Amino acid sequence: MTDLSNHLYSKLKAGNKYAFQELFEEYYTSLYFYACKFVDDDLARDLVHDVFMIFWQNKEHITIKSSLSAYLFRMVRNKCLQEIESQKVKDTYSTESLNLDELAYYNDGIKSIIEIELEEKLKEAMDKMPDGCRQVFVMSRFNGLKNKEIAEQLGVSVKAVEKQITKALKILKLELKEYLPLLMYIYFKGSDFL
Repeated sequence: MTDLSNHLYSKLKAGNKYAFQELFEEYYTSLYFYACKFVDDDLARDLVHDVFMIFWQNKEHITIKSSLSAYLFRMVRNKCLQEIESQKVKDTYSTESLNLDELAYYNDGIKSIIEIELEEKLKEAMDKMPDGCRQVFVMSRFNGLKNKEIAEQLGVSVKAVEKQITKALKILKLELKEYLPLLMYIYFKGSDFL
C-alpha cells in the first residue's frame, strides 16, 4: 500500500470516523461508476453504500495486503455479482412460502419485523462462534472473499479456512434451523451458504 493509504487504513482500523469520511469521499465516485458497469444507477448507489458500511463494521477483521482501493473495488464487484445472482434467484424463486406484504417491505427497502428478528437471530448465532471462526465467516460470506484470499490475509492454509467455514455453517444450521429458508432468501441469495 502507498504511505497515504497505509496511514488512512491504520486510522480506519483504530475506528477513526474522520478517516472513514475521507475514505468515502476519496473512493465513492469511482466505486459508484464502477458498480454502474454491472447494475443500474440506483442499485449501484445502494451497493456502494453497503460496501462502505460492511467495510466499517468489519474494519477490525480486515487485513489488506495489496492496496486499499483494490480491496474496495473487489468488494464492490463481489457485491454487484451477488446482486445479479440474487435477481436471477428472485425471478425463479417461488414466493408461495413468503407473505407478499413482506416482500413489498423488502422491495421498498424498509426493514420488516421478520427481517429485524432474523438479524438478531443471525447475530446471536454468530456470537456463539469462536472468534477465528466468526472472522473467517464474515470475510467469506459478508465481504465476499474467496478462501484463498482469506488464507493469504490471515496467514493460514486454505484448508484451515475451509475448516472454519464448515464449523461456522454447522453452528448456523443448528442455531437457525427454523429460519433457514427465509434467511437464505434475504441474506444469502445466490451464495453457497448451505
